[in-house]
Amino acid sequence: MPRERRSTATVRIPFVRRCSLWFGEAAEVSAFLVNINVLGAYVAIDDMPTLGQHLRCSFRLPGSERRLEVGGIVAWNNPKQQHPVHSLPPGFGLSFRDLSDDGRTVIESLVAAYETRR
Repeated sequence: MPRERRSTATVRIPFVRRCSLWFGEAAEVSAFLVNINVLGAYVAIDDMPTLGQHLRCSFRLPGSERRLEVGGIVAWNNPKQQHPVHSLPPGFGLSFRDLSDDGRTVIESLVAAYETRR
């Protein structure tokens, strides 16, 4: 039976990349993206930002020196768990707010390639 294909907007794929974050006028903060789709990403970081906080995120695209910069908001927090299970490291959900058409196309391609390999 063929597997039903989900929309690239709802599928989050593993995407481990160093990223740079800027919260308002504060200095650059280094973190890691853990997964991504066109709606947002999960950012692994120990110092939890405030829910609803606006930020800028910049990261390098696979196989390229080009960086994608996108604005977003902190959609949810995942603080360090007392009894971690096979789950995400401490961090937060980043909801993209101004993803460019080009950025969307690149992320859709990444998701589609990942789904094809699976």
